[in-house]
Amino acid sequence: MATTRFVLISDTYGYHPALPKGDVLCHARGLSNTGSISELRKALDWIDKADFEVKIIIAGSKDITLDEKYYQKHRRDSDKEFHDPAECIRLVATYPNIKYLHHQATTIHLKSGPKTTFKIFGSPLVPDHSERAFGYNRSDDTTIERHWSNIPLDVDVVLTHTPAYNHRDASTKWQAAGCEGLRKALWQVRPRIAVCGRIAEARGAETVEWNLDLPLSPFLEKQTIQWTDPGANRMAMSLVDLTRASGNPLHNDGAPGPRAHGSDVFFSPAERAKPTAPSRVFEDYDEAPSSGVTTVSSFSDMTAHTVVPQDFWNAANTAYPSEPILDPQPVVSRLHHRNAAALNGRSGRQETLIVNASIVITNNLNRLTYNQPIVVDIELPVGNEAV
Repeated sequence: MATTRFVLISDTYGYHPALPKGDVLCHARGLSNTGSISELRKALDWIDKADFEVKIIIAGSKDITLDEKYYQKHRRDSDKEFHDPAECIRLVATYPNIKYLHHQATTIHLKSGPKTTFKIFGSPLVPDHSERAFGYNRSDDTTIERHWSNIPLDVDVVLTHTPAYNHRDASTKWQAAGCEGLRKALWQVRPRIAVCGRIAEARGAETVEWNLDLPLSPFLEKQTIQWTDPGANRMAMSLVDLTRASGNPLHNDGAPGPRAHGSDVFFSPAERAKPTAPSRVFEDYDEAPSSGVTTVSSFSDMTAHTVVPQDFWNAANTAYPSEPILDPQPVVSRLHHRNAAALNGRSGRQETLIVNASIVITNNLNRLTYNQPIVVDIELPVGNEAV
């Protein structure tokens, strides 16, 4: 195990602050104000020049050109300039040192520094009744459960646009604006770190201890411990130290649990003994399109990730692009099996650090002020130490 430093930011909207040194930079939503190609290019240039081996980003509601279907449907006739969303999406791909996650997971192998390994899932999805880029209806429980069941159970870091319900999601406008479906998925996955943005007033961090003692009553929590920001007065770094040296290590060993041979799907012993139908990737399609889910190598050979086409994940009946479906069981039945798998052999995943990394503080008379980036030191497996 070796200490890896994550620098976490969100909601920069064209503000490009100086960043503390670290190994991994994660930017959760809010790259631009309008999604214009010029704004996106400036943000990407800034991130590209940042001194981190790995830089990971997701889009947000104002990055509207990165949600092609939304932009084509909702672009106002009064807009002075049309920005080709296909060109904006291609622009992001021209930065080989930036990993853009679009509701997908990737495994990172650091080649320098601590030389650690971790798996991260990133998604721009956000619950919103109004029509927003990357938005979904928070009242549609089935669709929400399908969306967030895409997070592989062996993920170490979850990077999302939306907060989870009741965790770093409150403001004077909303009592709790987060997504309950995401909170349930975090109980299932129990990553080491979950990063979000969106609610500026909720910026900060907390450690959630999950309740794993009552398997028939899933999604429970034992306690939440709030973080006190040592950099609140800007006299120190806004550091969350989860290393053993700090005396306050995170109780999460990242254990993936039992898995089926050659698959990313996790099973209980009873499930592994059950005869299964041939694996399928797309539950609601008669045939998986040849360009559907593709495993590729990129990012200077540091990553291998699953690419999900935008047309696929935008469909209302999208389900499990990163987990093969064994048989056409009802959604409730599949979630029951996932809950069982979430506990099997994974008792070491007890706690998750949840971070709202919003940079912006207030908009007082058009004068913006900003938070410091949140820095997290955490111990991760080195190279082949990974389970």
